[in-house]
Amino acid sequence: MSSFAARLRAALAANAAPIIITGGGGWLGQASLHLLESLLPGMDRVRVFGSRARPLLLRSGKKIDCEELAALARYDGPLPLFLHYACLTKDRVAGMGEAAFLAGNAEIRETVAGLIERRGAAGMFFPSSGAAYAPGPYGGTKLLDEARFAALDVPRLVIARIFNLAGPFINKTDTYAIADFCQKLVTGQNIEIRARRKVFRSYVHIEDLLLLALGMLLLGPDGVTRFDTAGEVDVEVEDLARRAIALLGGPDTQIRRAVPDGTPDDVYIGDSGALRTIARRFDLSLRDLNTQITDTANDLRGSWRYDA
Repeated sequence: MSSFAARLRAALAANAAPIIITGGGGWLGQASLHLLESLLPGMDRVRVFGSRARPLLLRSGKKIDCEELAALARYDGPLPLFLHYACLTKDRVAGMGEAAFLAGNAEIRETVAGLIERRGAAGMFFPSSGAAYAPGPYGGTKLLDEARFAALDVPRLVIARIFNLAGPFINKTDTYAIADFCQKLVTGQNIEIRARRKVFRSYVHIEDLLLLALGMLLLGPDGVTRFDTAGEVDVEVEDLARRAIALLGGPDTQIRRAVPDGTPDDVYIGDSGALRTIARRFDLSLRDLNTQITDTANDLRGSWRYDA
């Protein structure tokens, strides 16, 4: 365990606040549960809420109950630390229609805000999106979330505008390029890049993000902290594929790319300045892209192990 993770463990032991996780079944929720299980002597302080009530099985074999999000209205415990991940993601717009999508996210927003207005909160981490810089339906709803939560009486609010993440518990392997490439390599398939233009991304390890967010909640200053996610390098997706092949071993893997059509480059990369300032504050070495690729692949193989 890193020295910073040890500091977080001590801070969690000294802070008796319950921890509420919304969206516990998703990528961030699962990674958070795993990280907290390594930092807390027990998970009795953790309550999980999601789209429906069900048991969640952690990698350790422990089960934790996930309650339906509407049950937040009945919460009457002490001021919690919130890790708020519940949302309708942008892939839902096409199937639901824009109006229903916006209404669904508004309902989630007001359910969480209503609890905080009624009971208060010790702190909150909210992952927004890089889409908030150019808002369509998804980015627009994230901007509304940011404004609503910033207006609440929360001593510490940490907002991360997420661009690209990598690492364990990744889902939607057909949506995220790094997951798709790793999945293809661990299953012996060729890599196909369907984009007809250059696509540039920059990745942060999901556990580095969570360590920094917890650090700001437990050890940081009061007020609102905002930062983008961005890694140490910007990478075009074909270069990302070649790097993954070199790391994971696929000398016979072919990369098949669609013929370019002259469309302008797709650049979806955040400003890394604030994130790196926070990492320096906590003396946390951010994991590089090679580590992110291998951790993603090892998790897809079922062989990844926690090493904060």
